[in-house]
Amino acid sequence: MNQPAKKSTAVIIGLIIFIIAVPLIIGIVFWHNTRTDALSTLSNCNVRTGCILPGGAVIQFTPPADITKPFDISMRKVPASVKRISIHFTMRNMSLGFNRTDFKPQGQGVWTAYRAVLPVCVDERNDFLGDLTVDGKHYNIVFTAP
Repeated sequence: MNQPAKKSTAVIIGLIIFIIAVPLIIGIVFWHNTRTDALSTLSNCNVRTGCILPGGAVIQFTPPADITKPFDISMRKVPASVKRISIHFTMRNMSLGFNRTDFKPQGQGVWTAYRAVLPVCVDERNDFLGDLTVDGKHYNIVFTAP
């Protein structure tokens, strides 16, 4: 292969990488910024008895005694206009990977997420942050697992 052909191939490969990398990086930055800009943070929320979100919806977990087991999450008093609810669990200053759980409408303002799982921390921490998303609006729920 001659020099001009090698340069041409390198330029094409560079352009392909650029075309793929730039939107990917922009998407990651945008996603991260939307995840950290919560409308409200519910600190020291007792998720077993229920936490009231701004607007009146109540979120309640039914975690088992062993936090490594799946559990259900319910929301009551959800406005009829809501189309999508999900929750993602993390810890402060620690990424625990992707673990989003979607809620399903049950009718009459009740939504349920079945078989949610808390990520396991190798440092044996039990302080969690639930990043709750209701139709694109984010709420942080700070809680301690049993």
